[in-house]
Amino acid sequence: MKRILGTAVFLALLAVSVVAPLATAQCVTGTGVNVLLKWDGNGFSYETGAPYTNYISPVGNQMGAYLGISLFCAPLSGLDPNDPAKEYTMIWQDLTSSGTVTSPFGASGTKYSTLYTGGVFAIIEGPVNARAWTSATVPTPLTAAPAYGDGSMVLAGYIDSLTTTITRSSLGTVNGSFRGKYRINGGPLASLFCPGGAAGLLDGLWFPVAPPAGWTSHLNGKFDAPDCTTPAKTTSWGRIKTLYR
Repeated sequence: MKRILGTAVFLALLAVSVVAPLATAQCVTGTGVNVLLKWDGNGFSYETGAPYTNYISPVGNQMGAYLGISLFCAPLSGLDPNDPAKEYTMIWQDLTSSGTVTSPFGASGTKYSTLYTGGVFAIIEGPVNARAWTSATVPTPLTAAPAYGDGSMVLAGYIDSLTTTITRSSLGTVNGSFRGKYRINGGPLASLFCPGGAAGLLDGLWFPVAPPAGWTSHLNGKFDAPDCTTPAKTTSWGRIKTLYR
């Protein structure tokens, strides 16, 4: 029996040793950017206000999103998005559309650019009830909201700006992406970050073709780790020495 238990423990430790480096590797992009968190297929946006049609967001519309987080990196690496007893979701709200601007793309295609500002986000720790949703199974935003928002907020902040860019080629091929800026300003885990409101970038893919009923896009992406660089100040050895006298 001891021998069997010993083998089982060894295999468990081996599994952890394999998974941990894989997760750590995902925390640094190919360009050397440190990731804070990411979400994969479980990410959907919606808009309220005037109808969002043909990739056009009317001025003043409110955009939001529900996301199922799939990876946490330092300093949030203590959170396990695969914990069988809990899940971590993220909610975006109140991103105000400045209206979609169109421009030529390629020979006869079109580019659709939309700037959203003034939003907020919250990361929720709660029971497992939205983790498995995909574009084929997610219900409408109104029905999905309680599942994504069920639990306790652990981190929150502002999405100061977010720009979506959608291109439609002359052949009808559609691609999309988004980029934005966020700031952390609250929640029990805010103390893990640099003081004064840690700020960072977010980006990912934005796919608006045939989204699930009630949604405007299927998105996946990441928050980059905040930049907490300490400003440098020119000084001299003499001044430094006086600090320690």
